[in-house]
Amino acid sequence: MAMRRNIDLARQLSRAGRRYDGMRWLALTSLGQELRIRVKPGRRDLLIRTASPDIRVALSCLGGEFDELFAAIPTIKNPFIIDAGGYIGTAAIVLAEAYPEATVVTLEPSKANFALLKQNVSNYKNIVPMNKALAPEPGVTTLNNRGTGQWGFTIVSRPEDNPASEAMEQVECVTIGMLMAQFGASGIGVLKLDIEGGERALFSTDTGWIAKTEAICIELHDRIVHGCSDKFVEVTQGRRNVKMLGEKYLSLA
Repeated sequence: MAMRRNIDLARQLSRAGRRYDGMRWLALTSLGQELRIRVKPGRRDLLIRTASPDIRVALSCLGGEFDELFAAIPTIKNPFIIDAGGYIGTAAIVLAEAYPEATVVTLEPSKANFALLKQNVSNYKNIVPMNKALAPEPGVTTLNNRGTGQWGFTIVSRPEDNPASEAMEQVECVTIGMLMAQFGASGIGVLKLDIEGGERALFSTDTGWIAKTEAICIELHDRIVHGCSDKFVEVTQGRRNVKMLGEKYLSLA
């Protein structure tokens, strides 16, 4: 099953860019080697790791994952975007391309993931990468490994799907208010949230920023923290909420 899935991913990567990218990724992944390689899907030059979820994230982001968002809000009034859970930078790239007039602040708490993200967004002048976690309060917290791969790290202390998650590293936390103040933003054009259960705490304190946000694009993680979806519905009352294809939801002002 895993081999068939990897063959399909390799074919997708080859179709999206250079043919040998997929073949090289498949060969190294089949050996179980986690190595950094450069690929070029959709003419974007990306650094990804073999034997990791990187290829799936890249192909999804660059293959139309956010098209419903762009169709719903083709232009933004507030040229300020927060990408929380930046992983290796592909979401920030498509957001920066869709809204070239906006400043895109992309946050990734994992040092290893951030190293790739920083390189992948280096050619985009409107992307600002930060090795930080989005949280309801500033300070320092622990990043935990839930055992689901590099895309599943969380600042939730006891994730419900793996209470025995392993502590990885310390990470600085930043709030939405701090980011708005730092960049002089009176409002947020797009807030993209994929923070592995951290959204429950984010929605449980001061949420005045929601009224100043044109679009929230979010992945909800009830499997990690019970009540994420219920809290999201509660704090976005009066907005238009739409289920997107895949796992994300869209909340529009």
